Amino acid sequence: MDKRFKNKVELELAVGFYDSGVAHADQGNFVQSIADFTKVIVLNPNVPEVYYNRAIAYTKVGNLVQAIEDFTKVIELNPNNPAGYHNRAVCLYHLKEYDRAWGDVRKAEELGAKGNPELIQMLKKATGDIR
Repeated sequence: MDKRFKNKVELELAVGFYDSGVAHADQGNFVQSIADFTKVIVLNPNVPEVYYNRAIAYTKVGNLVQAIEDFTKVIELNPNNPAGYHNRAVCLYHLKEYDRAWGDVRKAEELGAKGNPELIQMLKKATGDIR
C-alpha cells in the first residue's frame, strides 16, 4: 500500500478521484478535473503529482494565480522537479512577473531541464535582456 495514505480505503478513494481528474482533463473538462484533484489533496496534501496536474488544469481555465500556488507546492514537495519551475515560469511570464520567471527558468536549467527557447525569447523581448 502507498504509505502516503492512512489506509486502503483512503488510497482507493484517492486513486479513484485522481483517475477521474485525469479523465476529465483528457476530455477538456478542467473545472471537474480541478474538483477531482482537490479531493485527492484533501485526502493527502503531500503528493506533488496531484498539485502538478491540478496546476495544469488551472492554467487551462486561465487561473494563473492558483496555478502558481500549486506549482509552488510541487516545488516545495519536490524541489528537484524542473517541470514545476518551468511551468511556474510560464505562468509568471503571463502575469508579467519577469524577474521571478527568469529565476525559475534558471533553476529549471540547473536541475537539468533544457531551456524552452520560446519562453526564453519571450522573456528576452519583454525585458530587453540578453541573457
